[in-house]
Amino acid sequence: MQKNRWIAAALSAAFLLSGCGMSEQSNSNALNQGDYAAALPFQESNTRVKHVSLISDMDVRTEVERGLMDLSKQYFSPGEVAFRSHTFLNYDELDATDGSRGLLGTLRDGNPNGLNPNSNEEFDTGNGVVKGGIILVDIYELDWYRNDKLAGISLGLVVNDKITYNNQEYEITPEKMENYLNITFSKLVTYMRERFNEVTVNVPVFAAAYELNSDALSSSKGGYVYDGYFDGTNSTFHTLNQTDMIVPSAQFSAADPEMADNFTKYKNVLVNILPESTYVTAQALLNQGVTQKLDITITAHGKTLAEIMAVTQEARENLNLFTDTESAYNVTVKNDDEVYALMHRAKDSTNVYITTSL
Repeated sequence: MQKNRWIAAALSAAFLLSGCGMSEQSNSNALNQGDYAAALPFQESNTRVKHVSLISDMDVRTEVERGLMDLSKQYFSPGEVAFRSHTFLNYDELDATDGSRGLLGTLRDGNPNGLNPNSNEEFDTGNGVVKGGIILVDIYELDWYRNDKLAGISLGLVVNDKITYNNQEYEITPEKMENYLNITFSKLVTYMRERFNEVTVNVPVFAAAYELNSDALSSSKGGYVYDGYFDGTNSTFHTLNQTDMIVPSAQFSAADPEMADNFTKYKNVLVNILPESTYVTAQALLNQGVTQKLDITITAHGKTLAEIMAVTQEARENLNLFTDTESAYNVTVKNDDEVYALMHRAKDSTNVYITTSL
């Protein structure tokens, strides 16, 4: 089920981009209005290995980067910029293999830029004082370019929600987390401006923190909790309340009963179209308890093209069961392990856009 969710998310992201590589920079075309285009030719970063080693769950890695893109839209217009990834913070900049070096390492004499507290430094979690706690897990970077010129940077910091100290877990309160993030955001932005010539004080930087949810019984894996925007010498900070939830789940039903009821009706239409069961699952992005995006994965076991076409058509036609137009909807239709169709219904719209593998 988890594998299906990240495939759906990744394909939905891929569905937004098209284009081919060129010798000079060009931009791919976002298929849906309001989404970012990639600056081409795309250059992969060696941080991709670091990200996988730090967070093995592809669902989480996808949500961190996709959420960072969504939050960045308030400062960097998708119609004006295209993205690159980790132009500046490469593997060596982040490296914390033994905790002694890099931005992800601990603060110490030999690593003055470490963003995690010194192993001997006391840290007040709000639920107790600890030492040697690792708060910052990873950093994601998106670079915004306008006509091949750096127009801004977005940084996604992944943080733990708890610290284990002396075999006891201490949950970090929102107030203490925000205190840590205020300092860490500012220190990271200052570091980048001093370290890289291209990152001048005139390049705005947006930073946001994604807090992991360590509760194994929760249907949520985490969400963005805080952000900051640095423009010249000015900075502003905001508390966020985003979370990702598995659907269906009791937690989602409690958070958004109407959407949960719509999903149940939608699922019931699809599950018995074919003799073999058709599975319908989803992942929801909520902000302040309101669903902003629903990614649905439909897995059928059709024996003929006609059968999978019928499932796909029912899936498209019955999206009108979702009455909330303040949310966006993405649907991936799979037959066994093969993706057959992708659908998208944008926020403030009832139009469904679809592409198939035929």
